[in-house]
Parts: sequence; C-alpha cells; structure tokens
Amino acid sequence: MAILNNTLEKNWENRGDLWGFKLSLIHFVLHEPVYQPYPDLKAILKDKDYDLITTNQDVQFSKAFPDKDVATIQGDWSYFQCADKCHDQVYPNQTVVDQLFPQIENGHLPENLIPRCPKCGAEMLEWVRGYEFLEGQHYNNQYAKYRQFIQQAEGKKTVYLELGVGMMTPMFIKKPFMNLTYQNPQATYITVNPKDAIVPRELMDRGIAVKYDLVKVLANLKECGISRISAED
Repeated sequence: MAILNNTLEKNWENRGDLWGFKLSLIHFVLHEPVYQPYPDLKAILKDKDYDLITTNQDVQFSKAFPDKDVATIQGDWSYFQCADKCHDQVYPNQTVVDQLFPQIENGHLPENLIPRCPKCGAEMLEWVRGYEFLEGQHYNNQYAKYRQFIQQAEGKKTVYLELGVGMMTPMFIKKPFMNLTYQNPQATYITVNPKDAIVPRELMDRGIAVKYDLVKVLANLKECGISRISAED
C-alpha cells in the first residue's frame, strides 16, 4: 500500500475515516455550482480568442469552459490515479464518488469499499499535486495545451491576464506570463490580486497591477469591458 501523504496519514485512525473525509470533499467539489466569477469571466471573453491555464484543482474552470480551452496543469479532483502509479492512466471518478458517498456513515467509509486500482489493487488516489502525483500522458496533454497556447500567441497582440495568482507557486503562471510579455513587444501583462499584483519595472510600460478584489473586478469588467480596466498602485 502506498503512503499517500505522511501528514495526512497521521491525522486519521484508519483508512475508512480517511476515505470518508476524502470522498465527502470530492463529492462537494464535483457538485458545487460554478461560482459567479467564472460566468463573469466567460462573458468578458466572449467573441475573443482566448486560452486558459489554471493551477486550481476544484474543477470550476472545467465546468465553466470547454475542455479544449483549459490547461489544468496541477491536476484536479475529478480524476483518480493508482497510488502506486503502477500504470499511466487517470480515471474520471464522479460515478464512483456518487456511488460511495451514500455509504459513508459518521464520516467512515467501510474499508472493503475503498476504491482500488483495477491493475494492481493498490488504493486509488485523487489526481492532484502531491508526492505521488502521476505526471503521465494526461498530465503531458495538459502541458501540451499550455505550450500550444504560448506558441499561438508568439509575436501577436496579446493580453496575459493573471487572475488571483499569488506568490506560493509563481513558476507556473506568474513568472511565465511576465517573461512572455517581456519577450513580445505587442503583449500586455495584467495582474489582479489584492496583495500580490506586482509588475516588474521592465514591464512598467506594458503592465497593469490591479490590487483589488477579483470578484468585484470581474463583475465590473463584465459591465464595461476589459479595455476599460484601471490600475491601482
């Protein structure tokens, strides 16, 4: 049996309690309605040529936008993988989760119902970034979309719109967007974050930092259009 996460393992007395928690969380994520910022963003991008890259794992982008337009580069909760990574495949999990969720009693899933790998029998694992995260074909497909998005924008008039990205993992979106803007004289970099909206001095003539609540920014942009966005120092 794989150790899924050392810290997580220590917080549970048994596997049934752990899976009762995980399945409850996944069920919540899969059935949670799309939050208002996402349809607002979709309205803003209507009739525009756009691509989306996200490190979010809560499937909100996948619910709100076509799969072809979204690169999910850090996994998401709607897939399982083998915890032992015995083979290169991820499995859509909503059917399994919906079947098992009613079997949870007092936060406990009977251990004979724990989802297991169809190949080796190890426990399944949610396909989100962690020690056992499967960087296989599905993962590579997501990054291939990201690379294609970047290639399509090379040398073209482009807005790199960074929404709510903080400083915890800047290497996935924040730094690449800055670098891509720097390399393309026709590009503009816009970052929206009440705390971490930062424009480097090399991009001061083509960068906008909006230090304001993202929900309110998107609601306002939906009304007035992205070309009317204003910056705050």
